[in-house]
Amino acid sequence: MKSITRIAVIIIFLMFGLFVQLGNAYADATTNLVPAWIKKVALLWSQAEISDADFVNDMRWLVEHRIIPVEDLVENVDSSIMPDSVKKIAYSWSAGNIPDSEFVHGIEYLIQNGVIELDDNFVSRTQQEKISQISVQNDTKKSVVIIPVFTASAYSERGFYSYYAGDCDSICLTSIIYTNVPLGYTSSGKAVSVLESLGYYTLTDIDVDKNPKVLLQYDKVILLHNEYVTQKEFDAITTHPHVVYLYPNALYGKIVVNYPANTITLVRGHNYPDVKIRNGFDWKFDNSNLEYDTQCNNWKFYDITNGIMLNCYPENHLEHNIGLLKAIKDY
Repeated sequence: MKSITRIAVIIIFLMFGLFVQLGNAYADATTNLVPAWIKKVALLWSQAEISDADFVNDMRWLVEHRIIPVEDLVENVDSSIMPDSVKKIAYSWSAGNIPDSEFVHGIEYLIQNGVIELDDNFVSRTQQEKISQISVQNDTKKSVVIIPVFTASAYSERGFYSYYAGDCDSICLTSIIYTNVPLGYTSSGKAVSVLESLGYYTLTDIDVDKNPKVLLQYDKVILLHNEYVTQKEFDAITTHPHVVYLYPNALYGKIVVNYPANTITLVRGHNYPDVKIRNGFDWKFDNSNLEYDTQCNNWKFYDITNGIMLNCYPENHLEHNIGLLKAIKDY
């Protein structure tokens, strides 16, 4: 049977199933997670009357149209190998020997292991509930994230870190400003992606340096690994009343900007121009010693004069940490 014909049959079964459900409104919905007519498809597959590919296509369609209610969709590996155990589950379920939940877990397993590849835009009900807890799309308070383009530039090839490593002289303490390159680990690339997807407004270091008062338009400022900033940007951030310092080692090196030349230059900090100088602003809340905790197993925020600071470097954990993202939203 061709796939398009099978999908049409599935739709017909679905419409029939809806009429049956309407006629049995008193049924216990918690025990009937999957429409019973899907057992026919499972039986045909378990008896090799339809191919693995046909079964996968059918299940993908049913999941994406929310007829099979999957929940846990985190992909563990990319396998594409159909395990015999799932086929046994499908047969047992079609025979009524195991509950719907076991069949659903089997489908979730196929999704997690890359056998069933869903549309990139598909979001499960559980994921939707989690996103609603951490999204700021509908918040009345305006929050803004400052994207650390100056720091990304400082870490670029033949940038500040070439000087620190002894690979070139002080000429490397002047770097081109890169605004269109992908942000990496040292410039909070994952954080920018996650927070933008949740509805946070964004500005760059350049925006704040050119117009420090722009931060006053926002109720909350979220600072990332903005390690290198100008004096004007430092002042604007440290005088705002509501700042989330999400990454240790922010506001560490003082730079000046030459906009006509499109460059930044380090003027103070990170052992320059004297080896005894650490924080270029002599900032009393410098927490650079905490940046080496990249596991964030015991993450927490602590209070400072104009906001809260995180006690670890969250770049590799932020996208999976609902509690941390909710704490950012709720502050």
